[in-house]
Amino acid sequence: MTAFAKLTRSGMRGLKAGQSLSEHGITYTRTSSGDGRWSVNVMVNRRRHHQVVGLESEGYTRTQAEDLVSSLKAAKRSAAHGVAGSRQGRPQSISQAAEDYLAYLATHDGRDLVAKRMRFDQHLVPHLGQRQVARLTDDDWMAYVGKRKGEGASPATINRERSALLHMLNTMRRRKLLAAVPVLARQAEPEGKLVYLTPAESQRLLKAAANDQSDLAHPFVMVTLYTGLRHAAALNLRACDVDADRRILWIRHDKAGRREQPMPQILADYLAELTAGMDSEDFIFASPRAKSGRAYQMNAIFARCVERAGITKHCTPHTMRHTAATNAAHAGLDAATIQMMGGWKTRAMAERYTHAASMRDAMDALQGKLTNRRVTPKLQRRSAKNA
Repeated sequence: MTAFAKLTRSGMRGLKAGQSLSEHGITYTRTSSGDGRWSVNVMVNRRRHHQVVGLESEGYTRTQAEDLVSSLKAAKRSAAHGVAGSRQGRPQSISQAAEDYLAYLATHDGRDLVAKRMRFDQHLVPHLGQRQVARLTDDDWMAYVGKRKGEGASPATINRERSALLHMLNTMRRRKLLAAVPVLARQAEPEGKLVYLTPAESQRLLKAAANDQSDLAHPFVMVTLYTGLRHAAALNLRACDVDADRRILWIRHDKAGRREQPMPQILADYLAELTAGMDSEDFIFASPRAKSGRAYQMNAIFARCVERAGITKHCTPHTMRHTAATNAAHAGLDAATIQMMGGWKTRAMAERYTHAASMRDAMDALQGKLTNRRVTPKLQRRSAKNA
């Protein structure tokens, strides 16, 4: 492992806008917006490789920059000496590699397996399936991006497909089935509008859910509104996952992995009463008709409750996640706490909520300064005498 003396956390924190640190061919630059940009500038096989790895706000760290340098050097060794540093046998197509990868995840407690399979089956394999996985290039990826944009896919959708593909490639490299992984450029995503419910709207939604014909409606709104859990994570909850005394939910399956989810007292009391007569392995959102034993999704039920609550804004189960995080930010919680509460891998998403709350406080302070004045707000007209 390469030792770094300059590119340390303390060194990077001390950088001002426009300043940078370079070490072992890796450069960290503090941008004018306060973000951090990672790039590499190395000479490999008599060729200069100078490219941007990514921004700190997008989740990129020094590790990705080190991986890129390592992959460039591994590719050079493979081309020069036939040393791939892997145990790969016959060349695999992306289609074959995807089947092997998904089977591997299924037996190794892989996360988000259903969504990954959907992205490979519906998009990645139809477009890239015949390519040899060891020969996949950034040009192949950009051609794929062009096709997907032509099909109407958004940058966010393409980035999620990119994440699935990169996870497969990196998993193959860890298993020594692949020598190097291409960078695959990430698409810039426009800042989406942050939609969340006001306290009054939240109460109307809870009331509508309590009066809904489905017994799952009210528990679902309670859980997601008071914790901000992802849709699938909430549906996977079992009775034994509720620790009312510690006010903790044990999340077994989530995009962010296994973790403990804190909850307020009102939800702890509610779930303690709800699960009192259940067996420990019973799903909280059970469905006898479902093969898995629990409800597959709550979109239709949730939409019905939203309509009956008189909420006109676009509101989905994921809106509950935005609402919980926004309420936490308005209550004064910092980004690190909100990140832990919401189960985000990076702090950038949590900072969106704290930034919005800070702007609201700033506007309230501005209003207070402007309205706390002795001058009457009435328009001062010139009298006829002074005219």
